[in-house]
Amino acid sequence: MPCQIRSWMNFSPPLPTTSPRLCHETARCPSFGWSWGRFVAPGFVRMSAGRRVALGAAFFWCCLVAACTGQASQPSRIVDDLDRPGLVVALSRSLAHLESLPAATRFSLGHSQVPVTRLIDSARHLRNLMRGPLDDTQLAQRISEDFIAFRRYPENPQQRLLVTGYYQPVFSGSLQRRAPYLHPLHRRPDDLVVRREEGRKPRIGRIFQGRFLPYWTRSQIEEGNLLKGGELVWLRDPFDAFTLHVQGSGIVRLTDGTLRGVRFAQKNGHPYTSIGKYLVDTGRMRLAEVTMDSIREYLRQHPHEQLGIMRQNDSYIFFDWTPPGPAIGNINQELIPGRSVAADQRCYPPGSILWLRSRRPVLERGAVVGWQSMDRLVSVHDTGSALNGPGRIDIFWGTGDRAGQEAGQMKERGEVVVLLRRQQVSTPP
Repeated sequence: MPCQIRSWMNFSPPLPTTSPRLCHETARCPSFGWSWGRFVAPGFVRMSAGRRVALGAAFFWCCLVAACTGQASQPSRIVDDLDRPGLVVALSRSLAHLESLPAATRFSLGHSQVPVTRLIDSARHLRNLMRGPLDDTQLAQRISEDFIAFRRYPENPQQRLLVTGYYQPVFSGSLQRRAPYLHPLHRRPDDLVVRREEGRKPRIGRIFQGRFLPYWTRSQIEEGNLLKGGELVWLRDPFDAFTLHVQGSGIVRLTDGTLRGVRFAQKNGHPYTSIGKYLVDTGRMRLAEVTMDSIREYLRQHPHEQLGIMRQNDSYIFFDWTPPGPAIGNINQELIPGRSVAADQRCYPPGSILWLRSRRPVLERGAVVGWQSMDRLVSVHDTGSALNGPGRIDIFWGTGDRAGQEAGQMKERGEVVVLLRRQQVSTPP
């Protein structure tokens, strides 16, 4: 089920410039037009060699000529900062989804149509390499020989890739409304209608006197108590409920100690508005201060402003119960922390392999004490309604408070490449 927006941090502080610009073919997917693009830093961060496994040197910089002509290029060396078993599991999740699709399925990737069979072949071949006997140097060489950098982003100096994080939160709740559990999550309402028309995005609304109208906004739902009787569970903090609307799924610890999962069921069809952006625009916070934790703290210190700020976001999410356990992406597969990413799947096909470069926070006792480079192979397992175009990748960080602290800090510049297996490549022994 699609995770929701996860985008109160759509911007990043300056980073030092160390990597060259890239250009290549223009993708046939929605352009990345955030008004916040101007706040994303123009630089990128150098790798920390002490944190890297010995898989090689820089990735694809020597192949720019081919890329700039719109042709796929050959990667040189892949650097990956996580262990192989996690990637093997992530690739298996991708294959479980891809192999369930009709054999005739094709995906748009740049100016090309890529058959699902090629995505399957790419994931299967990389999984076999990761399971094999090759040492790190041999593995890096084999990947550079067997795969092509089919698509890159950013494409030019005017574009930015924003790398953010999301997680599966765990909050306290009650099946009955009683203090302090006063803030509901709602089931999908019976009067919500989804209209699907050929060649158009589904429209979400309601029928009133024979007319199809937009569904109620967040403000209308909350101020008018319009969904009374449709409560699924009650939470103790309004920002807990808002966070679940942003993350799309989570776990609720009930008053008797039992755990129950909640997951995205539907949305009201209104666009998401970042409350982090609103706090900066209105002078309540500085850009560099905006994280999930800092927003929570601001709302705690200004309780009279809480509802007004959260109601800037017209989007509203409805939930279903699900067994407590791992988070599930929109391809109906378990998300793998650090290896699963959410993206606009019109630009990055589900199950595709990406090589991602950015940086990640180093935390001690919940505080950021530094940053380290993040260079890894990931796979597209999820999406979100704010992920429009190629300029955003959202990394799944895991479950619980620690994952939330790290995910909440992510608002970093990055670079990404879609990897496909070169055709007519021998199978590894």
